[in-house]
This record gives sequence, C-alpha cells and structure tokens, in this order.
Amino acid sequence: MEIKVNTQEFEKVLNQVVSIIPARSPMPILEHFLLSIKDNMLSVYATDMQIALQTSIPVISAQETSIAVPARLLHDTIKSLTDTDIKISTDKDQKIKVTTDTGVFKISYLEAADFPHLPAFQEIYNFTISTERLKKAFDTANSAVSKEEARISMTGVLMELKTDELRFVATDAHRLVKLSYLDIQNTIEKKIIIPGRAVQVVSKMLTDSDVRVSFNDSQIRLEQGSIVFVSRLIEDQYPNYESVIPLENDNILETSKEELSSVLKRISLFTSTQTKQVKFSITKDILSLSAENIDLGSEANEKILCDYQGTPMDIAFNSTYVSEVIRIIGTDRVIFKLNNPTRACLLEPNIQEENENLLVLIMPMRLNT
Repeated sequence: MEIKVNTQEFEKVLNQVVSIIPARSPMPILEHFLLSIKDNMLSVYATDMQIALQTSIPVISAQETSIAVPARLLHDTIKSLTDTDIKISTDKDQKIKVTTDTGVFKISYLEAADFPHLPAFQEIYNFTISTERLKKAFDTANSAVSKEEARISMTGVLMELKTDELRFVATDAHRLVKLSYLDIQNTIEKKIIIPGRAVQVVSKMLTDSDVRVSFNDSQIRLEQGSIVFVSRLIEDQYPNYESVIPLENDNILETSKEELSSVLKRISLFTSTQTKQVKFSITKDILSLSAENIDLGSEANEKILCDYQGTPMDIAFNSTYVSEVIRIIGTDRVIFKLNNPTRACLLEPNIQEENENLLVLIMPMRLNT
C-alpha cells in the first residue's frame, strides 16, 4: 500500500467517521478504522456493531488492499499536521507509515479479515429528502428522546411513513415532539424506530445535498455523496403517542419566545435543584413566572406581556423542559394550549412552516403548596 493524500482532505474524512468509534469496546478491533483502497478510492469505515459509517476520497494507487488502523491515534496524528501532502504506506513489520517532509510516524495495524461488518442490507423501501429537512427533523425530535434504557423504544426517534406525510416523533414521557412534513407522498405506510445515537451522528455529518433514505425491518441506510451510514433499528413497539395528545385544550396563551426564554433563564436560577419547578400564573394579558428554593431561602418573580384567551390559571412546569421545548420552535412567538393545571399542555409556533406541522406536548408538575 502506498498513496499520497492531502492532510486536510484526509482529516475531513476521518472527522466524519471517528464519531462512530466506541470509547471502550469488548472487541478491541472496533476501536480501529478499516482503510480500504479500490479503484483509486480510499475508503474509511468504522462500526460499533450497531451503527456504521463509510466515506471515501479519491487517491492514486495501483493496489487494492484493506487494513485496520487504530482510529484515534491515526485521527489525532493527521489532525496535528499542517496543511500538506503526505505519503501513507505499509511496511513488512505490519505497520502503517505516515511520511511528511520532516518526519515519519509508524502505527501498527491489524488484518482486515478480522474486522466485523454489519449484515448485508436489503431494502424494502426508499425515499429522498433534503438535508435541511432531515437535519431539522432529527434535531427537533432528538430533544425529547428518552435516556432511560428500560424504555428501549423511547430511546429512539419514530419515523412514520404515511401515504400523504412523513412524521418524526420522540417522547420521554415528560415531553413529546411530533414534526410532520405534509407534502411527502409514500407508497407504503410504515413505522421504524431509529436509535437516538444514530440520529445524533447523522445530524452532525449531513452536508448540503439530498439524502437517500432506505430501510428494511431491521436496518436503516442513509446515503449522501460518498457517505454511507447504516444503523440497526430498535425492534420494539413504539407507544401509542396519539392517544396522549389532548384534543380539548381551549385556553390559548401566546407570548414572545425570546422574552419567555430570557425570563426562564433567570427564574430557573431560583428553582429547587430537584424539581426545577416554575409556576406560570396566567391572566388576560400578563404571564407571571415564579420560583422558590426553600433550602436556600431564595425566590423570584417576573412578568411578561401575553395574549390569553381562557380561564385564569396557575400551572407549574419543569423549567429545563420548557426551555428546551421552546428552543426548537422557530417563530418569534409561541402558543401554549392549556386545559387545566394537571393536564398535558400543547406548544406550537404561532405560524407553521409551509407544508409542516410542529406540535410539542409537555406534562405539567404538581404545584408546590
């Protein structure tokens, strides 16, 4: 093996793939990149046996070969070099050699035959979506993915294909996010659950072009240019999320998202570290937010203007949940749809994006007495 490559181009490829490398693994080879040369393309592949990512760059080489190289050492070595052309070769001592104008770096490698691959992929359906839309859907839904491993289905994002729309849903039982694209036509109706870690990795790696999404009953595959990403799906039943979305929340509060976010940031400093509870006291044109930390003997109250149509109400929320929820709403003003202090509250942008529908549900807290 002998190739020449630019450090910045190589680093860009390694940066994309290194996020797949597990911090610790019972299989040490998973802490390696699989480097393969074929048809004058250098491919870099990594997997943790749940997700896998491969991308490539053109090189000039008359050989075809594959080796497994320690991922973080190679990544950090290339990252530390200045913008220059380097030579990468292998020697008889089973080491990969990185040669610059001023130095030589040698790293032991393993045989490619020992490197594991995910099972062969056979798609049952595919569609194409813009990077902007897929990234928005993943970033939006990821805000409500559960961290509790006991609820395995809720640690992922539900992607639901319907004949006239595409939905992305996530919930941790305290919050629920549903983003629908209403102008996407599908020939099948299907639900799959994408693991939360896969969603995070994909969101970071996407660039500007469209993404081809394909899947079967156990895997999802995303392709964009030279990038190929594969993840196992969570094979479990997703909760019936539609049954928890209330239909009779007729008390409507509208206020400035920026002002509410700013006030929450201050008020949350005075909440209990255990509950993070903030009380919303709502009247016709005033929203009053208050919090108290009994242990520290501190309290705070602040008011902002609002438009409210409904019965005056005191209702409490976890301040962190509300702050995270309103952050994903892209409009200047946010709408709260309320029923009573113990029932789920709905949040929406005051103006929906064209061919989109974003709905967020948040559960209230029992008011401190």
